Amino acid sequence: MGMEGFLVGLLSFIINFYIFLFFVRMFMTTRERYDSILGMVYRATDPVLGYVGSSLRFNQVNFGPVLVIVALLILKGLLFQSIAGSFREFFSFLFQVYALTLIVIMSYREYFVNPIINFAQRLVNPVRAIAANFSNSLLAVNLVSLAIVIVIHTFIVFILNGIMGIESPHPVKAALLTSLFLILDLTIFFIRVIIINAILSWVSPDPMNPLVQLLSLLSAPIVDPFRRFIPPLAGMLDLSPIAAIFALMFARQIGAGLLSLI
Repeated sequence: MGMEGFLVGLLSFIINFYIFLFFVRMFMTTRERYDSILGMVYRATDPVLGYVGSSLRFNQVNFGPVLVIVALLILKGLLFQSIAGSFREFFSFLFQVYALTLIVIMSYREYFVNPIINFAQRLVNPVRAIAANFSNSLLAVNLVSLAIVIVIHTFIVFILNGIMGIESPHPVKAALLTSLFLILDLTIFFIRVIIINAILSWVSPDPMNPLVQLLSLLSAPIVDPFRRFIPPLAGMLDLSPIAAIFALMFARQIGAGLLSLI
């Protein structure tokens, strides 16, 4: 039973990973084929899109990745007895990606130098273009964009919960709480980023590597405020990442408590 569970988990991971790759491919430009990081997406998806890409291109838009994503989601749903659940998991993942990107754009000022953040920004630009109709303030545009993706995800979860037969006395409220808890779960992502960045600092990684830059970019604004007040232990051991992690854990507990009162 343990081996069966492991194989099921591995298969689910592989399908999710390829769904993510094809989604990323939808937003990539041709010049990014030669990027050291994003170029791997082309190499991983080209064998499949070679069969479907050429026949599904309309007005310069390639619908091949969309077809593959839908097919993989249906396959995953058939394997795990819930097509609606498969789509719900996918949209929840996308929601967290969009919410995280908007939070990064709101919170950090140097993301333009990182190709990964620049690519993620392209994902949310259509939503930000809609939000720009309501305000000229950059902060307001990002906040409205976040509100828009929350509303969209809440609506999708509400519909899919109905298809899946998930009953609730307040279905819209339940769907909204699902969206808000997914945003709250991003604290776990930042905790992991801080831990990985702290470990990497022990081995002096290449500062020009885009992934290293990204980890530093995401962790620094959270850790730096603690670094100003917590001196290194014995002049060497930096305890500020630990303090930042405890602060995020505390914020998560407070947020969960507040959401449970709604």
